Amino acid sequence: MKQNTAIITGASEGIGAALTKLLIQYEWKVIGLSRNLEKLKLLQNSLLTNKHFLKIYACDVQDFVKLKSIAKKNAPPDLLFLNAGIYLPIDASKNNLEHYKQHCLINYLGVINSYEAFLPRMISTKKGHIIIMSSISGWIGLPKAAAYGPTKAALRSFAQSIRYDLTLKGIKVQVCSPGFVETPATSLNDFYMPGLMKADDAAKIIYNQMKSNKFEFSFPLNFSIFMKIFSMLPDKLTSLLIKKFIC
Repeated sequence: MKQNTAIITGASEGIGAALTKLLIQYEWKVIGLSRNLEKLKLLQNSLLTNKHFLKIYACDVQDFVKLKSIAKKNAPPDLLFLNAGIYLPIDASKNNLEHYKQHCLINYLGVINSYEAFLPRMISTKKGHIIIMSSISGWIGLPKAAAYGPTKAALRSFAQSIRYDLTLKGIKVQVCSPGFVETPATSLNDFYMPGLMKADDAAKIIYNQMKSNKFEFSFPLNFSIFMKIFSMLPDKLTSLLIKKFIC
């Protein structure tokens, strides 16, 4: 029986690391990419007897040439999990141009680079599965997310668009839009994060939703339903509620 293979960007910490460990528990082979080689090595060593299931590459998703090289060295993946990203809370009243650019280069164009690098071989086999990590913050503008939120909204739109072409090629596309998950990124927030959940729990939900026919899935459920309804309310009302309960 053929062993399933996943390529995970941003594999060294947070949801990427949690999903890496979970897939390996189910005997997947994982190719993990991250800018931080030391964290990748720590992750690999934590797997003990299963460390041979994880192949690691130090790679910045802004480096398209290296991504293409990695794609050529490895078989087409059964799962391409496009997860690499950054988050910095932003005070929009200050000059943040470099932060805005950095978020666009990593969170959006980094996903596009990874997608373009690994897609051709998936197309050649006419099978595979792509999951793009968006966020609930891509549904509605939230405090401190002026740099992060727009990139996640762009990824959601990108995923919605590519599914039409890729479905015809036998490739499944899903977009994952989580709420607040305990990661080094969310540790920077100084405000209340409703529904905050652990990365390991998020990974379990992602693994289960991979098998579903849903295009978009989100978690935690109650918070996701609330935010979906919230995003459909008149802007004047939502902005007043956000000011009252979050700001």
